[in-house]
Amino acid sequence: MDKKQREARRHQEDIALNRALLWVGGAIVLEVLLLLVNRYYINFRVTETEIAVASFLSNALHVLRLAGAAAAVICLVWAALRFRKGGKSGLPTVLALAFGAVAVCSHVAVSFQQPGMRMLFLLVPAWAGLALVYYLYHRDFFLAAAAVGMSILGLWFIRYGSGAKLETALILVGIILVSAAALWLKKTGGVIRRADGTAVRILSKNASYPVILVSCLASLAAVVVGLLAASTAYYLIFVMVAWLFALLVYYTVKLM
Repeated sequence: MDKKQREARRHQEDIALNRALLWVGGAIVLEVLLLLVNRYYINFRVTETEIAVASFLSNALHVLRLAGAAAAVICLVWAALRFRKGGKSGLPTVLALAFGAVAVCSHVAVSFQQPGMRMLFLLVPAWAGLALVYYLYHRDFFLAAAAVGMSILGLWFIRYGSGAKLETALILVGIILVSAAALWLKKTGGVIRRADGTAVRILSKNASYPVILVSCLASLAAVVVGLLAASTAYYLIFVMVAWLFALLVYYTVKLM
């Protein structure tokens, strides 16, 4: 590798790190907002002012979970259309993820109250960690980690969110979509073609497809077992966290 190639690679790594740090900064802002919601919506004092604030936040959260979900879907469609036409899809993708995060946080806060807030305090840093994985590791690690992460979330819904069948079903759909995307990319060699025929590489040529697919299968199996035997969900959470840690070690070694 000559000097110009090293400089170009270092420049790309700096850009990736800066983008990852922006997501970490966004997660910190969201975490602060969650602290405020926890204080003035969940643990408000019985005073006239704080009751009024809690009522306002309740109405706002109900609106945000619907508006955020709708905006996320619109931005995803916008991103897909721009990508197919060869345009830049970064902005609509970021907006879709941001609106989706707002919708998820609002829904969990409204539907699960105090247990949901405790989960969100862990989920937001996990999102930031997933952004670091996307920018700093191989993309196949991102897909595997996304599937395992969703399984952990699904198992939490089974264990702590009694009756959260819709949420768990959406988690299963998400894992299936990741599995389908992995199979499709395996078939196309990690490349997606735009409408004009331009090829865009999503996964590297040496991507570990078996690792992705096994992770997806294990994630699906864990959630299904949790649904069939709810008493196992608590223990399966630790199993999937251990699986995620094993992936981290595997892909860290692979980078060396």
